[in-house]
Amino acid sequence: MWKKKVYIKNFHQPFKLNRTKVDLYFDCKRCFFLDQKYGIKRPHGTPLALNNKVVQKLKSELEICRKEKKTHPQVLEKNLNFIPISNHNLEIWKNPFKGITYHHKGSNFLLNGTIDDIWVNNTTKKNYSLIIKSSSKQNQLSYEEIWSGYWRQLSFYSYLLEKNHLEMSKTGVIVFINTLNEENNFSNNFSFKLSIFEKILDFSWIESTIKNIFELLNGEKIPEKSNYCKYCNYYFNIKNRINE
Repeated sequence: MWKKKVYIKNFHQPFKLNRTKVDLYFDCKRCFFLDQKYGIKRPHGTPLALNNKVVQKLKSELEICRKEKKTHPQVLEKNLNFIPISNHNLEIWKNPFKGITYHHKGSNFLLNGTIDDIWVNNTTKKNYSLIIKSSSKQNQLSYEEIWSGYWRQLSFYSYLLEKNHLEMSKTGVIVFINTLNEENNFSNNFSFKLSIFEKILDFSWIESTIKNIFELLNGEKIPEKSNYCKYCNYYFNIKNRINE
């Protein structure tokens, strides 16, 4: 039976810390600590099968654009000159069972992430890390509606790519696939439109966060529960009812 690897203080082998666990640290330090130190994971949520299918469809179309060295038609419609790059490491970096890694020697963490894709601006020749998400909002998406964690993900990916000797733009790209049902009923008449957002990324949090995670995992004190964590609040509410 597969057993989760947990953090062991002063262990000689690098400890794998992936991007999703960094997100967990920001979401709830207590859940992160229990997960990484004791292997106590949060319950799994419902798989977003339809969303994943839509994202995979776009990724397949981008592979064609990569081979033909051309811009995706819906990207071209927005007067953007982005082309998916060709790189001999890309297949590994996009593989969820491998991904891109960097050994952070100060913490002995093997930082890891799975890249959605990398685009190059065919005019400036700058490389851009991007993530692809899907939604089904009828109205046009705005920057204010985008979860801040997505930009943090892009910062982390660009950081890893730079550490793997790929020069990156300081700007990240988020591609939202908006699924529209114009007849507003259950039918086959769905259309897919891309919304593309660009933003200068913040890298200042990365080194300090790695340091804080290292100090947290090397301590023994379990962090206090977050008032915003539904998992912690559920557990403590149940515990209090049982004690009553």
